[in-house]
Amino acid sequence: MVRVMFSHIDWGGSTVGVCTGMKRICLIAPGLLPVPATQGGAIETLMTSLIEENEKHGLLDLTVVAPYDDESRRRAERLRHTRFMMVSSPSRSQRVWYRGVHAVVRRVLPSMNHLPSVFYLQALRAIRGETFDAVMLEGGPAEGLTAYDRLFPGKMWYHLHYTPAADQPFASSASRVIAVSDFAGRRWAENCVRRQRIITVRNGIDISRFMREISQSERTAIRSSLGFADDDFVVMYCGRIIPEKGILELLDAIGAIDDAHVKLMIIGSSNFGPSERTPYVDQVVASANRLGDRVAFTGYVDNDDLYRFSKSADIQVVPSIWEEAAGLVVVEGMAAGLPLVVTDSGGIQEYASPECSITVERGDGLVNSLADAIVALRDDSGRRRAMSTAGRSRARSFSTETMYRQFVDACEQ
Repeated sequence: MVRVMFSHIDWGGSTVGVCTGMKRICLIAPGLLPVPATQGGAIETLMTSLIEENEKHGLLDLTVVAPYDDESRRRAERLRHTRFMMVSSPSRSQRVWYRGVHAVVRRVLPSMNHLPSVFYLQALRAIRGETFDAVMLEGGPAEGLTAYDRLFPGKMWYHLHYTPAADQPFASSASRVIAVSDFAGRRWAENCVRRQRIITVRNGIDISRFMREISQSERTAIRSSLGFADDDFVVMYCGRIIPEKGILELLDAIGAIDDAHVKLMIIGSSNFGPSERTPYVDQVVASANRLGDRVAFTGYVDNDDLYRFSKSADIQVVPSIWEEAAGLVVVEGMAAGLPLVVTDSGGIQEYASPECSITVERGDGLVNSLADAIVALRDDSGRRRAMSTAGRSRARSFSTETMYRQFVDACEQ
């Protein structure tokens, strides 16, 4: 039914990168975007970082199951320490067939944790008969997958990239959980009715990518392209344009500042990578239009080019109103030397620090608190310089190599 692509380098028929004593770890992608990440995606990008670090250090025998993509396959063929099982996209008829079968099976066996999409069925077929020390779901169904549990009893792990909802008990068949923050791990432990070992491995980024500099002329050119002048005080928002991220509240905060030189640069789209308009995006655009030339949208910016825009801003605001599991965008801002204004959201506080950020409380006073913090930084260039230096220093604790070595330790415990 499904064509499974094996992208690997010929190692005489053996598993790519296998060395005696290495832990054999299989990573199952969420199934929406390819790995190596050629189309964006937070989880996919983090998986790619782990793969690239493993290429340098070779401490794990990795197998990655992800959707097929031509460019991802080309990138994978250059790697030596990861075996890729790239699953081709199902046809429309296959998806319809699966939905029908899935609906029937759910009625007949309601107690099972069913495969939520064709991708997980294809992935299971791809790894059937393989031997692993662990099979890790990278996001996806936290409750587990009964069919996987049966094939790999006691070896199903879960990589927790989100914050579980409070006061909503759930069961999970995972034998180990790797969380991207202590906060997310605690929330899991509070709500999961089963007890698992939970290990925190904080996310990391390519620090050097965001520490790159741009010339004054390039900074001026980027600002000019957005309608900003050199003497404007530019606030940057970077992330998805969804309600939980607090962009409307940030726009209201900008509007509350009686200074036409305080401008807002909005980088992002309604989902990871380029995406279409949503009702919430329409609300954001309408709010921005009321502020006229004080707001500019860049749209989706590829991660390789993001530093250019970061270097063109004065500060970065992360106005999240939900419980963020982690804070990759925070680390990116710190590495770029941007003073931060963040909310008291979830795991963000484990990434940012008081030396490089101002933390404001969520709630009814959020808009005024954001405005006050922005003005405080606008009016204190010395504080901004000190926060910039502190941010660059702290960002080094969240490199991809640090993340990888912590990940290896978590796998070996």
